[in-house]
Amino acid sequence: MHIVSTPFKLIIINVVIFALMKIMWLLAPSLDITMESVVEHMALPATAGEAMKSYWTALTYMFTHLDFWHLLINCLWLAWFGTLLCEIAGARHVAFNYIGGGLAGAILYVSFNTGFSPSPDACLIGASAATLGVITATLVSEPGKRVRLAFIGTFSLRKLAIAGGVVFLLASMEMAPSQTAAHIGGILSGALWAVAWRLYNRRNMRVMQQRARRRLARMELIDKARRSGYSSLTDAEKLILFDLSTSRRDIT
Repeated sequence: MHIVSTPFKLIIINVVIFALMKIMWLLAPSLDITMESVVEHMALPATAGEAMKSYWTALTYMFTHLDFWHLLINCLWLAWFGTLLCEIAGARHVAFNYIGGGLAGAILYVSFNTGFSPSPDACLIGASAATLGVITATLVSEPGKRVRLAFIGTFSLRKLAIAGGVVFLLASMEMAPSQTAAHIGGILSGALWAVAWRLYNRRNMRVMQQRARRRLARMELIDKARRSGYSSLTDAEKLILFDLSTSRRDIT
């Protein structure tokens, strides 16, 4: 049975919420509600005081879009880089980086507005910070991975990261500083996860290599004992074989 992948589950949530918002927009007059009140319950307030009162918006804002093109771009990036991250690290890390990037973006957005540019009427919606968390995690976790782009050719993720950085800098010139702060939060979150993931994998690789060497040494000593008898082993080899045979790390 086919199972929908994590990136597309996140996309479905974004699309469903977008559709519901549009339906509510059409039904707002008959329901005696205003879209402003609906958005207020979904969007992240700009100041720390308001954000703490509406604490759930730190999560809901990253699934809320009002503009179709904003939704489409985020979903396309999430589909592509989310699928790559699934291949690199596993599906659960896609959701982790999406939520982590969104929360980090929320923290920097609120911190910037509260400390440098107070604007009580401003708010934040959209999955850009969350998606940037996934994108950055993908680019940093395995920069040497090569991908093929239609009509362009094959490139390493390292080159795409450089190109993406240039695009981000250019786009930031057209954004409000608080929006850029939110995006930087997503980027930092993804980069920190990727560095931690690479260090963890490197440590695990050393552990696996040590276990492989221990197993190989044990097999060589057992083979020698079978061919020439246990008495043919030196005292040092007998001790090594005993240690390897009773080591829980070697047999688990």
